[in-house]
Amino acid sequence: SASASASASASASASASARRATALLLAKSYDDGSGAVEDINWDALTVKGTCREVEKKYLRLTSAPDPSTVRPEEVLKIALDMIQRCQKNYIYKCEQLKSIRQDLTVQRIRNELTVEVYETHARTALEAGDLPEYNQCQSQLKGLYAEGIKGCHFEFAAYSLLYIIVQQGSNQDLLSSMSRLSLEAKEDDAVKHALAVRAAVAAGNYTSFFRLYKTAPNLNPCLMDFYVEKMRFEAVRCMARSYRPSLPIAFIARTLGFGCLELGSDKQADAVDECEDWLRAHGAHLIDEQGTGELQLDCKVSATSLFLPEADEAVAHVATNLAVNNFLTQA
Repeated sequence: SASASASASASASASASARRATALLLAKSYDDGSGAVEDINWDALTVKGTCREVEKKYLRLTSAPDPSTVRPEEVLKIALDMIQRCQKNYIYKCEQLKSIRQDLTVQRIRNELTVEVYETHARTALEAGDLPEYNQCQSQLKGLYAEGIKGCHFEFAAYSLLYIIVQQGSNQDLLSSMSRLSLEAKEDDAVKHALAVRAAVAAGNYTSFFRLYKTAPNLNPCLMDFYVEKMRFEAVRCMARSYRPSLPIAFIARTLGFGCLELGSDKQADAVDECEDWLRAHGAHLIDEQGTGELQLDCKVSATSLFLPEADEAVAHVATNLAVNNFLTQA
């Protein structure tokens, strides 16, 4: 039924779209002009904390920090462990992690705990689709890694490459990042995957891109999610121009990475339904040539009817459907 199809599509597309919706609302919630915790000059404000509270709300400092409100390193380790294990929503986790970062910064603590905090916050931000917060953490991690502090260097080298790609940064930035990779880094699976994604994007090879999307390690898919829409649209436009007279929706769904389309999978119909909804939302003309109920893409008509919806409208639509405002208020 139409309602069942819509429900399946909403569920299947929630991963990327909900993250984008959450990130949009998060940006509004922090729209107070405050930048990164680390952007403040702390030279004259260094303190040694004495606070024993594990959970502490993040407040932007406007004056010298009070040592009685700053947690020492041993308490910050407990606070980080609490965040890593808790099941609360992203807004809560983000606030707590920013608070930990602030306490580390005002005490000039730069060690493996600092790296773990930024890595944890970066991963949490990626899972939520919050690229600005992720980028703040990634920037700090580059400096910490450069100081020789141990961490997940290769994992984040891969994220750095993918971030430039999804942000459509300059080719010079990408080549510069690639040139800084050590031989050991280039042998890492996550880095090799990111480099393969770069090659697929540069060549416009959508088949390779979606194969890589399905087999991506770590949180690489979270960054690729931001490029999926563009790649799918360009792929369908290419298909509509290249094939005649039509293409099965199941073939398009499998090629463009919709859902789970392994042979015999119970979710195969859901993936095809999701693909059908996506095609309709992008102006594709679908037909049932054989009268069997199995829809196909009319390539000739669709070649001139396809369009890319406004991104803001799509995010707003998802936010409404998923009641993100309600989600964000839950502790």
